[in-house]
Amino acid sequence: MTRAQRFKNRATLGLVLTGIGIAAFFFVGMASQQPAGWGAAYAFADPVTVQLRSNCDSMVVVGRGGSGRASATCEAVQWTVDGKFRAGTLYTYADEIDRGGSGGPTYKGEARALGDRAYGKPELWITIVHLTALGVAALGLVVVLFAALAAAVPGRARRA
Repeated sequence: MTRAQRFKNRATLGLVLTGIGIAAFFFVGMASQQPAGWGAAYAFADPVTVQLRSNCDSMVVVGRGGSGRASATCEAVQWTVDGKFRAGTLYTYADEIDRGGSGGPTYKGEARALGDRAYGKPELWITIVHLTALGVAALGLVVVLFAALAAAVPGRARRA
């Protein structure tokens, strides 16, 4: 097998791994009608206490067994991270929002913020799938990098 063929095989393997990881990462969000990367964003975000300023839109997601957990998106949510005031969008489950209070809706769940988005605690399987998908994608990129490095390094003469 020639050096070029080995590079091609390794690079193809790396690109396939990367593609599988990225596809799984985004497919889980689309298939469950939740934001893509919710589990990974929650895993890497800073813990915050959110204050809801408006009502939240809810969407019921029906699962295989006919049951589903409604997800909610809340705009104009406020929180503080490292002493800095932030505002943005909260993605969470609808059952973590108490709409019965006289002072407006309140959030009763655990949230973490990353940039201008805050995320309620996702189900464990979502976090596991997102982190695994990111790991597979990263592994694929490492394989491509090493294939490129191996192709760039001059080969040794083989002895007969």
